[in-house]
Amino acid sequence: MNSSQPNAYDLFEILVRENSRMLMAYIRCAIRDSASADDIWQETMLVAWRRINEFDRSRPFGPWLRGIAARVILGFGRKQSYTVQVDESTLEFLDSRFENLQSLRGDTLDEKLQALRDCVASLPEHYRTCIEMRFMKGVKPSELSKQIDLTLESVKKRLVRAKAMLVACIDKKMMTE
Repeated sequence: MNSSQPNAYDLFEILVRENSRMLMAYIRCAIRDSASADDIWQETMLVAWRRINEFDRSRPFGPWLRGIAARVILGFGRKQSYTVQVDESTLEFLDSRFENLQSLRGDTLDEKLQALRDCVASLPEHYRTCIEMRFMKGVKPSELSKQIDLTLESVKKRLVRAKAMLVACIDKKMMTE
């Protein structure tokens, strides 16, 4: 992994936030008891955290997470001396339904990063320079203002405007491609 790419642990929090509600919905389809569903969700997250380096970044995170949850759900009944109301084929069926819900463009991290790269490249030069220096090179706004000979307030405004342009561009790319 090169230094311009965030490491897997840095990405974990973002990916979990994006998939948390979907994962809980998946678990609740199989486990009716909310306390047990919470326990399974937490166990799934712990397993995913421990195994994050095994995650293939070219594939969507949601199915990988649901696969872990399915194994936790199936193991849950054995640990609790309790009959889980679903079997493996039911979990596979649920996974396929969730897969259809999540098959939107931009589901993989690589797609999102590529959209960001494309959008940064399309920014007008004065905005692109600020974004690249601030977020790719880690230059603080106060230092950036000195380097490009602008006031600190002007640099902050330029960064805010550039980020707004990036959000709009990425949203448009994710909807149209």
